[in-house]
Amino acid sequence: QKTARIQILKKAGRPSERLVSHEHCRFDKPQQHECVHVRKITEAAGTEDAEADAEYDGALKEAIRGVQDAVTSINEHLEEVRYEIEALESV
Repeated sequence: QKTARIQILKKAGRPSERLVSHEHCRFDKPQQHECVHVRKITEAAGTEDAEADAEYDGALKEAIRGVQDAVTSINEHLEEVRYEIEALESV
């Protein structure tokens, strides 16, 4: 689940870098986009983008930390199993 969350977040990308499509865009030719509506960048919009990016970054870091914790836990359990095997083999 944690790995899937990382993949979903990375595929979606940072909110401020996502392509925005709206009703005023024209695609006359493939791979050619003409936007007839220019979004005015304001302090409020910039703040909103920054907050969305911060939330995205936090979610991505949390998911990565969760995977790292799971890997550490698995490795610790494997080490315990190795010690048990060595103890049984030495008897």
